[in-house]
Amino acid sequence: MTLRLATELREELVAAARDARPREACGLLVGGPSEGVTVVRRVVRTTNAAQAVDAFEIDPVEFLGVDAEARRHGLEVVGVWHSHPAGPALPSRRDRAAAWPEHVQAIVEPDSGHIRAWRLVDGAFVEDDVVR
Repeated sequence: MTLRLATELREELVAAARDARPREACGLLVGGPSEGVTVVRRVVRTTNAAQAVDAFEIDPVEFLGVDAEARRHGLEVVGVWHSHPAGPALPSRRDRAAAWPEHVQAIVEPDSGHIRAWRLVDGAFVEDDVVR
């Protein structure tokens, strides 16, 4: 699978991840499918409701608001994004437990600016190609 993420949206994610350090930043990816590619039209930063520094939890009230607004514009929440401030952009055990099957989970490395995307398919993470 492929995730299309424009340069300006990548820059937004990296900036948010850097601003949140040492905590994880998190948010939602809004967009939709187009010719077999998941296209992100908007990235939304949400409150990280997790107590731990090395975890993320999207506030459910914020999720509902973003979801409703996306639908009003003919879009949908296609996944989540979060940062790994001190580690690689690989899904952790916590990420696996929180993953939404078939939705994208983008992980940002604030220092390198590297972004990788994953989907939970049949219980295993599969990496998406991330293109501009």
